[in-house]
Amino acid sequence: DPENLPGTKKQSFVLPFRGGEIWFEHLDGMYQYTGLAIEKLRKDSRIFLLPSKPSQIGIVLDETLVTKALAEEIASLLCGGRKKYMRVCFIGTDRKIESMLRRALPGKCGFALSFINDFDRAKEWLVSEKVYD
Repeated sequence: DPENLPGTKKQSFVLPFRGGEIWFEHLDGMYQYTGLAIEKLRKDSRIFLLPSKPSQIGIVLDETLVTKALAEEIASLLCGGRKKYMRVCFIGTDRKIESMLRRALPGKCGFALSFINDFDRAKEWLVSEKVYD
């Protein structure tokens, strides 16, 4: 039952870290149920798009099939102008998914972007001044 997948039950949240805050959007563990991932992303966006939420966001995609539709939905929410992000890190991607997300994200979204598959390294990058990819 897709409604009982670990990914559908996992909550996204704000993590205080090294004097800053990071929003972690958990879309991991959704497997082939891209529609459910998009639904969860839209629901969570009502929270992470609030001006009071962090401008650093980690999007966790381990064990989720990232389709063009999901990549475009992520890009639309991050670059739609409703909120300005400083840093965005995708966690749990391979080269194919990275390429798809880079194509979906317009070149002038205005944030630093990274793809890091180590959760601890991603947290460090999201709160650092360092820009690497």
